[in-house]
Amino acid sequence: MQDARATAESAPGPIQLLATVPHRFFFLSGVTALAVDALWWTWTLVARTGWPAPPVSVSPTALHAFVMLFGFAPLFMFGFLFTAGPRWLGIGPPPPGAWRPAGIAAALASIAIVPLQALPPIATQIAAGVYALAWAALLAQFVRLIRRSIVPDKVHTRLIAVAFAAGIAGVASFALAGAAAHAFVKLAGLWFFLLPVFVVVCHRMIPFFTANVVPFVTAFRPWWLLAAMAAAPAAHGVIEALGLGAWTLVVDLPAAVLLFGVTARWGIARSLSNRLLAMLHLGFVWYGIGFALYTVAAIMVLAGGASLGFAPMHALTMGFASSLVLAMVTRVSCGHTGRPLVADGTTWALFLLLQVATVARIASEFLPGGVALAIAAVLFALSVVPWSFKYAPLYWRAREDGAPG
Repeated sequence: MQDARATAESAPGPIQLLATVPHRFFFLSGVTALAVDALWWTWTLVARTGWPAPPVSVSPTALHAFVMLFGFAPLFMFGFLFTAGPRWLGIGPPPPGAWRPAGIAAALASIAIVPLQALPPIATQIAAGVYALAWAALLAQFVRLIRRSIVPDKVHTRLIAVAFAAGIAGVASFALAGAAAHAFVKLAGLWFFLLPVFVVVCHRMIPFFTANVVPFVTAFRPWWLLAAMAAAPAAHGVIEALGLGAWTLVVDLPAAVLLFGVTARWGIARSLSNRLLAMLHLGFVWYGIGFALYTVAAIMVLAGGASLGFAPMHALTMGFASSLVLAMVTRVSCGHTGRPLVADGTTWALFLLLQVATVARIASEFLPGGVALAIAAVLFALSVVPWSFKYAPLYWRAREDGAPG
């Protein structure tokens, strides 16, 4: 009895856990930002069907692109990088003082951007500027970890660092120009930051997780595959930046073929028996679907027809990136809080609802009026907001197994 009481008294409290364990702080910040951003955009789209609208300072379209590319994903990523990154690099974790000040600034700035729509646009731009500076400070800490490491394989971490630098450029452009930077925000955020980071992590982790769970499946992750998967979004982005439009086809078509082949090679069919693993694989499927839709859109434009609008982009953002956020954060959250590596029924249902929301968003491109778009946004919020509330308490509670961290 006395031992149990002493253990309980010595256990770290919520504030100490959040202040000393990076994935706890950044993941809590990430789920908060995700919920705020999803609810704001849902409110905005529903308001277009005749309901009262939220306060507007910056163009909602421009702000939507910014928060969905930069609002919550980087917070989750930094939590992952300061947790898994040191293990990849074969070094100890950074001390809390290395990430905490900039982390707090980044979290507050990101979460504040939507509420700041009640103030003049300069307030939003100042918050974005703080976010960019904090992000740069966090990236500098991660680069220090890379430089300290003596492991021979630093390819994944270096690629991620380069992609994060591109992300900083996107955030900084919004801080300087606001809505006028919309095109650059989308270009830098999607093609040079978000997709490269996710695909580098996928190359490192999905084959590894699959080989550990599914019998007789070997990890397939050759270097040429990493180069091809990471180069595809960057090459698409360069062609788009050059104003060559539908000629992204020369990248999109081979990328789609490769990615569907990789999906099969990584063992998606055999992964479906494990829900948590299936979430990773099903999320990755959207990477190939996105490039396939861009291929179809390019062919249609070259043939003189209409394009597919924003359908391909949302296959990559809602389908690929958002699905992988749910999958990877769920896995890390369970594993690093002493819980079984299992996606329970609620998590699985919310993940499937996200897939429905993605299909609804793609379909809304071909339906008249704004109701279909609003429905897709509602479905998205109904999937990610409850998921955020479900996992948020884990980050301020002690591990179930009593271990530190």
